[in-house]
Amino acid sequence: MALCGKWQVPLLITSLGARSDIYEAAHSWGGIVLHDVINNAFAHKAIEKGADGLVPVAAGAGGHAGTLSPFALMQEIRSWFDGLVALSGAIACGRSILAAQALGADFAYVGSAFIATEESRAGQTYKDAIVEGGAADIVYSSLFTGIHGNYLRKSIANAGLDPDNLPQGEPSKMDFGSGGNSDAKAWRDIWGSGQGIGAIDAVETVAARVERFAGEYRAAQDALAARTQAFG
Repeated sequence: MALCGKWQVPLLITSLGARSDIYEAAHSWGGIVLHDVINNAFAHKAIEKGADGLVPVAAGAGGHAGTLSPFALMQEIRSWFDGLVALSGAIACGRSILAAQALGADFAYVGSAFIATEESRAGQTYKDAIVEGGAADIVYSSLFTGIHGNYLRKSIANAGLDPDNLPQGEPSKMDFGSGGNSDAKAWRDIWGSGQGIGAIDAVETVAARVERFAGEYRAAQDALAARTQAFG
């Protein structure tokens, strides 16, 4: 946090426990903080403790994620909260970005799609697994850190584990550095990824990916407008 304060980072994202001290520190230099939440109860706690906005981590999000539909999660949060919201969960194309806005989000939070880019520091095998994978290649498990998350099946198999028969991790033994209850380490050996990777078919530059998202977004807007006109 001292490093963030040194550079007066304008936007921070916290996770796995809302922290009033972090929010107060960020506010002291004019920063804002969004907090990851997997349900409405955690959303209330984060705002009560001073978070400026929320990142609803819906079903299908890469890494640590919840199981709630984005429809349900956004509906409950927007019933009482009108602040900043960045929706996360299987968003990997322009059409999904537009859908996130339609659900009431201010921003779409995209992660896995940017792992498979030239600028990403992820290993090539990790990038290739995202390009080759789809929703069926994502495994939801608590083994590796003690908290449930979504990981690439291929990385679990490469670590000598059976992706379909993983033991449960223990929340009381949360360990994000050692890999939890496994010798394989998250995120070094076990690769986090969301269910939206079926839309990623190549490793390309960040600029190219953003340009593609923008084109898909505009095409989705046009298609929606045409449908609305056709059906009234």
